[in-house]
Amino acid sequence: MHGVILFADDNIFDSNTTENELFQYFNSVGKFAVLPIDNLTTLEKTIPSISTYKALILDWNFKRDIDGEDSVETPDETPYELLKSSTIYSLVYVYSQEEIDPEIQKELENSYPDKIFFQKKSSTNNIQQEYEKIERDIEQLEQQNKHLAVPFVWSQAINQSTQSIFSELEQADPNWIREIYQTSEKDGAEPKAEVIGVFQNLLNESIIQNKSLLETLSNCVTAPEIAVSEKEKSLAKLYQRIYYTKLIDSAPIMTGDIFKFEGGKYGILFTPECDIAKKKDGLLEFLTFDKTESDNYFTSKRKKDDSIFNNKEIKNHILPSFPFDENVYQSPVCISFSNALILKTQVEGNPLMYKLNAPYIHQLRQRYLSYMGRIGVPAIPQSLRGYNLK
Repeated sequence: MHGVILFADDNIFDSNTTENELFQYFNSVGKFAVLPIDNLTTLEKTIPSISTYKALILDWNFKRDIDGEDSVETPDETPYELLKSSTIYSLVYVYSQEEIDPEIQKELENSYPDKIFFQKKSSTNNIQQEYEKIERDIEQLEQQNKHLAVPFVWSQAINQSTQSIFSELEQADPNWIREIYQTSEKDGAEPKAEVIGVFQNLLNESIIQNKSLLETLSNCVTAPEIAVSEKEKSLAKLYQRIYYTKLIDSAPIMTGDIFKFEGGKYGILFTPECDIAKKKDGLLEFLTFDKTESDNYFTSKRKKDDSIFNNKEIKNHILPSFPFDENVYQSPVCISFSNALILKTQVEGNPLMYKLNAPYIHQLRQRYLSYMGRIGVPAIPQSLRGYNLK
């Protein structure tokens, strides 16, 4: 085993404490690289900066520091808000001198199912036993969930590729960000998105060649399948995330953004991104659909022809598990190309805070343009068909 462990405790640098002893024991064994952190502010900055750590060892009680001096009068800080607001994809060991509120403990266990452990801190804890327990839990988690190896290797591949790409771009032209930004801005595109897009394309081409990642992916799919309750719902939830991304309030308006209009109509922004900035106060193109009409369409097809999801009908486009509502994953939609296109200003609709991801937005645009640009030709005579098949 190998990897990084974050060890956050306000006593970690104090000699003759069990926290310091455990930290020193980790270092003496040498299986993990342990990063010591003695305050919540530093931990909050470290978590998003390191993507591949195996475990977070976390004290529950941090003394508040006021003007650089410990204050006995003020209550201790806890990492509760940090754990609630962060997304931590690793084991979390919480040590506490006092009993943690059962409701808080239950809430965190729901947020980190099977990945968070609570331990009563004691000065009599056997350091070797504590270390062996953590090591054993990490090993057990890896054995039971071999797919967890993929995110760690994937993150390492991203880190390695990111460093290499940034170095190469810097060596090519130290003004590369300005160059791409200004060029795309002159073309009318959203410049920040364009810079990010260029880098993401280079990153994808790099990590797809990473040997360790490719081998780990192969090993993952040959491991025993993990039992999942409500398998159909689980798959629908998976593909809803693959098809759609939830947006934050400050996200720029981009092709693929989903809007809701009056009269029960929904629309997917169809206007190319290079034109959106030019039309901020003008009309934008949307491909629209009606939920009730979609429901009626699928009622007529249900149990008759599930191949419609292959989008074999040139006049329609099917999207699965559309995010009409939170936690609803079985609402497909049918976009009828014959009457889908409408022109509206951005202010006429309410953003659903979702967008249709690539490559699905590109597929939708390509199929619509193909439908509108199709050319009719005379049918081939039946005799000619038979002759060509002899």
